[in-house]
Amino acid sequence: MFKRAYLFLLAILLIGAFLRFYRLGEMAAFDFDQEYASNFAYSVIKEFPVQLIGQQLSVEGLFMGPLYFYYLVPFFALFNLHPFGGFVGSVILGLTTVVAYFIIGKKMFGTKAGIVLAGLKATLFHQVRNDWTMAPSYSSELIVLITWYCFYRYWKGETKILPLMGLSFGLFTSFHPILFPFYFVFIGLLIIKKRLPSFKIAILSLVAFAIPITPLLLFEYFHKFLEVKRLLSFFGTNTSPFKIDTLLQNLQITYFGLGELLSFYTIPKELFASVFFASLLMLIFKKSQFSKESFHKYALIISFLAFLLYYTFFPSHIPEYYFLGLTTLFFLYFGAMLSLLVRNRWPFVALLLVLGNITYSNVSLFVDRWQNPSLTTLAYKDFVVKEITYRETNNNEFYVSYIKNPGWDYGFNYLFKLYGQDIEGRIAKDRVYTIVTPKSLSPDSLDIMYGNVGLILPD
Repeated sequence: MFKRAYLFLLAILLIGAFLRFYRLGEMAAFDFDQEYASNFAYSVIKEFPVQLIGQQLSVEGLFMGPLYFYYLVPFFALFNLHPFGGFVGSVILGLTTVVAYFIIGKKMFGTKAGIVLAGLKATLFHQVRNDWTMAPSYSSELIVLITWYCFYRYWKGETKILPLMGLSFGLFTSFHPILFPFYFVFIGLLIIKKRLPSFKIAILSLVAFAIPITPLLLFEYFHKFLEVKRLLSFFGTNTSPFKIDTLLQNLQITYFGLGELLSFYTIPKELFASVFFASLLMLIFKKSQFSKESFHKYALIISFLAFLLYYTFFPSHIPEYYFLGLTTLFFLYFGAMLSLLVRNRWPFVALLLVLGNITYSNVSLFVDRWQNPSLTTLAYKDFVVKEITYRETNNNEFYVSYIKNPGWDYGFNYLFKLYGQDIEGRIAKDRVYTIVTPKSLSPDSLDIMYGNVGLILPD
């Protein structure tokens, strides 16, 4: 079984790689987040290699750490700073997460669970689309898995795992602060188990935690702790009282998140969610493989409450992806639950029905994406920019205007800069190219069309 498991994993990785790399340029979104990552790599390679902060968060004046973006820099360098390189890096991180699901699923729930989880992660449309996104929040799944496994090992009395947990905690700032509720989860587990590490392990854990956040600490020091002041001001002046509608909205996001990730659309989402959560509760509270280890019961309940309460009282509106940490956990346990159905005939039939349903929905989503004529992704924006720069070789006397929906022009400025035409701040000239996106905003005026991006040439 050991050798067969790794052959299965190899096959899964090959399928996952195909789904992610097939027409990658046409599938990959190139909008605000992706343009930021591209400009970060450009700054590191072309201007100054030391960057202490990453992308600004939704709270003005607060920034992520830079390590996720530094991870992408070598891939940008391999492709001469073209954004395609960054997407290659994002895909490789996604495939690494496939391996992590296999290893962690195998260690926590058995080999069959590891294979099921790796297969789902590799082939689900929304999982693949996340890797086409090149955004740290959608790549944080790997850190969630590592953190959860560290919790599991700590619960079993292995305090030597704490330095790895400290490193994982430190990386939260460079992937996304949406993972901060896991800090409270560890506090809860610490209170329950009352198991403290040795002095040496505690120091190593603190050092491991400090290493990833060092760039942010230096930024704070050089800017007189500006972020700390703004954070205190944010929570001090925007205290959010308990609101039942916010709680219900967050519960709804949590309740339906897994079904959306799986694209389980052929039955009502309410029915799927109810069956999943009822089954999960039964497995962790009654005699089963899950209930034999009390970790699953306590850690899942604490995590659910930590995320729900943290974001219910959060003094700002939050989008759905802030609950990705919880969705990742539910996905982990969903795969483990499916692996239990392999044991005998009738549960195995149920497993085939579930996987058949998921396969049908996801194949449909992939085909729809591949056949979609209205994409405005990297390849289409790149084509239009190349068309303009080819026509204006060695000429800086042109101007670019846009007919667009709000936000649909992200990415173009970086591509112009990449091809030697920095158009930001230019004054309108006689030769004006107009980029239209989507094409429906001016369908009769277009001279060139590619995907859902059109181009009006100068008169």
